[in-house]
Amino acid sequence: MTRSGLLGVALAALCVTSTSSSHATPPVLTGPITRIPTSQTDSLAAARDAADRMTVPVMVNGQGPFPFVIDTGADRTVISAELAATLDLKPGEPVVVNGTAGVDLTPTAIIPRLAVGVREILDVDAPMLTAANLGAVGMLGIDSLRDQRMVMDFHAKRMTVEASKREHFASDVIVVHAHRRLGQLVLVDSSIGRVPIFVILDSGAQNTIGNFALRDFVRGQRRGDSKLPVDVVSVSGRTTPAQFASLSNVKIGGVTLHNLPIAFADLHTFKEFDLNDQPAMLLGMDVLRHFDRVSVDFGRKEVSFRVPDEG
Repeated sequence: MTRSGLLGVALAALCVTSTSSSHATPPVLTGPITRIPTSQTDSLAAARDAADRMTVPVMVNGQGPFPFVIDTGADRTVISAELAATLDLKPGEPVVVNGTAGVDLTPTAIIPRLAVGVREILDVDAPMLTAANLGAVGMLGIDSLRDQRMVMDFHAKRMTVEASKREHFASDVIVVHAHRRLGQLVLVDSSIGRVPIFVILDSGAQNTIGNFALRDFVRGQRRGDSKLPVDVVSVSGRTTPAQFASLSNVKIGGVTLHNLPIAFADLHTFKEFDLNDQPAMLLGMDVLRHFDRVSVDFGRKEVSFRVPDEG
């Protein structure tokens, strides 16, 4: 998720492997009902991959469309080595990829034209990883979404992309402000009890991951003391041991999450963000998909949530 030097690339898509963790109690979301204006600029039918991450159709050099995962936790767009070979893309210079489990020197492919709806990006130098590790044929990073507003409508299964702009939100819209940290958006106004936490929105991650500083803080709490062993698997195929648990009363702006499933792991990502000593988490799709809509405005550094109507 972070960069290290000029050629650094951050990738944070990951999953947790455990037969037991898949049966965790779904998170409960409480907060006002929110409504986000529908964009007329670029609406794309969205599907879900095997990890329940949202994908959108992408044209690569005029061919496709191909289902790419939207990854708000990656600063570069990535393509699978298999798709690059099928499309006979020319190789680029290798880059250093900072993944969740460490650093890897990774080959790249040059994409002359990459189109997402009405947006077209030229000469994309995309790191290549195997489709088996990516869990997809490609991933769109924030380099493809810079100065854009992205709405993940889980209820309608649609993705909307438009230029960043000032919106007049109704009083029932939950808006959480963010700041940039090494190019990524980090949500502010998040906490457990009175202790602030750093929350990184990561739509490319199958699961929510917390650092050891957060684990140590909640260790004495009744719902945070589970030690079920699991493995965190990164897009490079590396595994990191973790401990699965659930948390109560995690607040993100005006939203309170109960029974939040989380795996605690000593990820390289937290080190790169200089967050090893401060409670932090990567908020993955296991939690995000329980909202009706999640809107991410990269230009204005705002994230909006719509909680499902229980009535």
